Amino acid sequence: MKVPMKKEARVRGEPIDISENTIEEFENNGVIVLRNVVEEYWLSKLATAIEKALVWQGEFAELYTTVEDPGLFFNDFYMWQRIPEFREWAFYGPGAEIAHQIMRSRQVNFFYDQIFLKEPGLEAHDSGVTPWHQDTSYMAVDGWQFCSTWVSLDALPRESTVQYVSGSHKWKDNIQPFDKFTDGTEYQGGNFVPVPDFEAEPERYDILQFDIEPGDCLVFQGRVVHRGAGNTSQKCRRRAIANRWVGDNATYAVRKPPAEFPHIVPKGVRHGAPMREYSEDFPKVWPRD
Repeated sequence: MKVPMKKEARVRGEPIDISENTIEEFENNGVIVLRNVVEEYWLSKLATAIEKALVWQGEFAELYTTVEDPGLFFNDFYMWQRIPEFREWAFYGPGAEIAHQIMRSRQVNFFYDQIFLKEPGLEAHDSGVTPWHQDTSYMAVDGWQFCSTWVSLDALPRESTVQYVSGSHKWKDNIQPFDKFTDGTEYQGGNFVPVPDFEAEPERYDILQFDIEPGDCLVFQGRVVHRGAGNTSQKCRRRAIANRWVGDNATYAVRKPPAEFPHIVPKGVRHGAPMREYSEDFPKVWPRD
């Protein structure tokens, strides 16, 4: 059941103007960071929204830690469907406008949202690190115009943020996922290749990582290889919100075994159909009506 939008919800802040150089950097590297593009209004709303998500968890929420671990590592998805602040952020926050410009896409549809919460104590703990992966290995999306925006509510040194392998979104091969499909099937065969040992050959790869302040926004292409670091702070949570966006040339990919996302497949879905055809499931958010 989707949460109704309040009539007074509206776009806030000044229009975002992303330079051609920045867009080309994204196209070359697969990731860019936009500084100070998220207003305090949204940061406050998202902080409230995350606390609600911890109480009213979704049916697909994931807890990666146990009571024996030094801290909590929690993910949740599709919050926009049940928590008003997340819905307002998806429909009226800066993400859709950013995705429209970065992807050079006339229309943008919202795929889904996700939160990452990592508490102190997970700096080097295995349960606090998200392994190297490509998002597209898990998602039923084909096409270049597929990106994520990633916003932190906390000031993070680069050691606590996301690492990206520059240019890996252009690789022909698909990287082997690090866990199972929704139905429990292991990712085997197909066109997946093992994850390279980036640490063993650092001279071969350009690993990008950024210091992040509240108000900054990471934007990355769906195929870029990346991993999430643990929380290096001994005092503060690491709270981040990722939104996934699809553009004009994004199509629905029916995979075997089925992709993990979306968990609920649209009715009558067809392989290769434009994502915009399923606007009930993936709402149009740009242009804004």
